[in-house]
Amino acid sequence: MKEMLDRLEINLVALKHEYDLFFNGKRRGEPMKERKELEMKLLAGSRRTIIGNADQLRLNNLSGRYWTYANLWTRTVRDLEEGRMHRDTGGSLRRTSVERREPVAREHVDQAAEALLEARRSCGLAVDPSDLPSLRETLYARALEISASGGGKKVEFVVSVEGGKPKVKAVLR
Repeated sequence: MKEMLDRLEINLVALKHEYDLFFNGKRRGEPMKERKELEMKLLAGSRRTIIGNADQLRLNNLSGRYWTYANLWTRTVRDLEEGRMHRDTGGSLRRTSVERREPVAREHVDQAAEALLEARRSCGLAVDPSDLPSLRETLYARALEISASGGGKKVEFVVSVEGGKPKVKAVLR
């Protein structure tokens, strides 16, 4: 059992080294094959009956370290793919500095809310002017959600009437 745990630990250190090479630009592709192999070995080890508490603790420790690294690697690769990180001239990864800006201008939200009320009137639907503040807040909250999922891009609302019903579409710019 101790030999298996020693091999798992050596494999984990080697995999961490491979990912470090990948993130530093010295390795072309992500070491997915090695990662899957280690994951399968850890899962197989967790299914075995381990008699000694020290061995069980060591396996749990190795498994926890692996999953912590796996989450970090997955998050870093996702940030790289989605543009939140980039490679500098030396090949190392750097966080992309993004200035925080409003997803939509408040004036545009006001215009879209008023256009939506006007579209409702033109469709013959009941319109209550007291709905305007809550409509503005709803549109602004939705713009925050859409901008966050769209990588921080600006949101623009387009109000139209389709099939006799008012529609609001959000467009990322």
